[in-house]
Amino acid sequence: MELRDFTKHGWRRTKLESRAAIALFPMAWGLLPLAFGWLMWFTSVNEDLIPFFGIAGMLLILLGGLAGLSSRMGALGASRVGIGLFCVCFSIVGWALVTQESMPAFVALLLSSFSVVALVKGLDVVFKDGGYVFERTWGAKVRLPVDSLLGWEIKTTRFSQQAMATRRFNSNQFVTIYGRLVDGEPTICFDVLGCKDKTEFQSLNFGIDLEGFTEAMSDAEE
Repeated sequence: MELRDFTKHGWRRTKLESRAAIALFPMAWGLLPLAFGWLMWFTSVNEDLIPFFGIAGMLLILLGGLAGLSSRMGALGASRVGIGLFCVCFSIVGWALVTQESMPAFVALLLSSFSVVALVKGLDVVFKDGGYVFERTWGAKVRLPVDSLLGWEIKTTRFSQQAMATRRFNSNQFVTIYGRLVDGEPTICFDVLGCKDKTEFQSLNFGIDLEGFTEAMSDAEE
């Protein structure tokens, strides 16, 4: 499907706000306590403080990850993102076990380091995305034209600011249709996550009949 096909049928491309800087700031500060934890473990100095540094570091990293993901609807649906967040949360549990002497600090440090790498790879799906998001004015009472969506998982035909329909291409690439209010006006968005460039976008089979959306709006206005 060509990009101009959306423009011809009343869709407009919207520019998303990048939150990479917002995510990287707390994550960078989160790495500092982890570095101190490794240093104290290697030097055997103040080892009783390692769990507290570990928990503080992972909480900051988790905060940064969530801040970075908040810019894209449905980002949690990407497997890399889910794995990264799960590993970070599990590492926090690991540090709690360290405080109870149920897990060695070395294991928790390794787990935390792996979690950071996993989360960064998950955020990479969002930050390196091409930002192919289109929107069009929609009626709050207009039903989603399900006959125009082939191979989609329909969650609701009613206007909703949550996911209304999704179509997955692979574990880290999918498209979501959802609603949002733009200046108080109902709008639906066609959001492709995990698509890096125009060539890749045009090669995807979205299984969508854009004419059906135009007809649905025309019928509602009549």
